[in-house]
Amino acid sequence: MKHLDELEEHYTSVVGAEPEFGTMTSTEGTTVGIFRWPKGSSRMEVNFYASAGISVPGPAGRSHSHTVEVFCGVNHDSPQMLEAFANLVSNMVCSDTPHPARHGVFVAGDWEVIEGRRFTGWVLTERADDLLPDLQLKDGRHVTFLDALPVFPEEAEFRYGNRADELLGMWEEWEVKSWDLDRELHPSLRKSKASRLVAALRRRRR
Repeated sequence: MKHLDELEEHYTSVVGAEPEFGTMTSTEGTTVGIFRWPKGSSRMEVNFYASAGISVPGPAGRSHSHTVEVFCGVNHDSPQMLEAFANLVSNMVCSDTPHPARHGVFVAGDWEVIEGRRFTGWVLTERADDLLPDLQLKDGRHVTFLDALPVFPEEAEFRYGNRADELLGMWEEWEVKSWDLDRELHPSLRKSKASRLVAALRRRRR
């Protein structure tokens, strides 16, 4: 069985439906595979995306015995969301980091990761509820599936000085729904209008 066939079979058994499959070329020019389940087509009850091939043997530590794939469930399905997820997957495929991504890793930038939204990065997490169980590939390698959660710039700034679990704990306290792209920022991270203006001016000068 081919590598991607193993992934698709695993996704289908967990998500409860066969996915749509397509490839997208990211803004960096890398073509990546994406599995997609529109809302209502599976038991997930959201629009669900999953990567197809980060774990293919190659650079970025993907030849290690332990590797990863990522997924994301959101309430909005749009070309912008699909492109944003494809760019995340592309960044991970092209990364020259010698070890695979893991819980708490932050993928960030000073740009909108989803066009029309205020999110400027992603935090990768291993879900406690084991939504997508790990997969043992036939070649002996072990795949962990990380939930990719979009984050606001204020959350990104908080994450730089703290552990990811502290941010996730804040979300749990505030009952943040990670799948809701219209969610609000935690009150403790909200900045004054003046602070936001200063931050915006600094970004423009870069």
